[in-house]
Amino acid sequence: MRAAKPKKVKRAKAVKTAKAKKPKKTAVDAADVKDLRTAERVMETVLQETKVEAETPRLDVWVSIECPHCNEGGELHVITEMDGQSLDQDCAVCCRSYVAHVEIDEGEAHVGVEAA
Repeated sequence: MRAAKPKKVKRAKAVKTAKAKKPKKTAVDAADVKDLRTAERVMETVLQETKVEAETPRLDVWVSIECPHCNEGGELHVITEMDGQSLDQDCAVCCRSYVAHVEIDEGEAHVGVEAA
């Protein structure tokens, strides 16, 4: 009988692990620093304006008005952005035009109506 040959044992190869790359240091010039500071100031300003805007009460009401021609009652939808505006409207009943002047004072809408 023949003697059995010893089996070759495979050895596991060592696996190389990738080293984390260090970020390259770049020279930051004065213009980049100035741009960064300017951008930061702009962002701070925008955030402050947004905060003030969010704290400002919004007006969204329906105001009763009366046609200056036929005295028929109606309503006008008033929002904050309409402050100081004059709106040309037509009466739903007599179809004649009138002008509604919108003023907002201390959170209250005041609408004056006159014939156009």
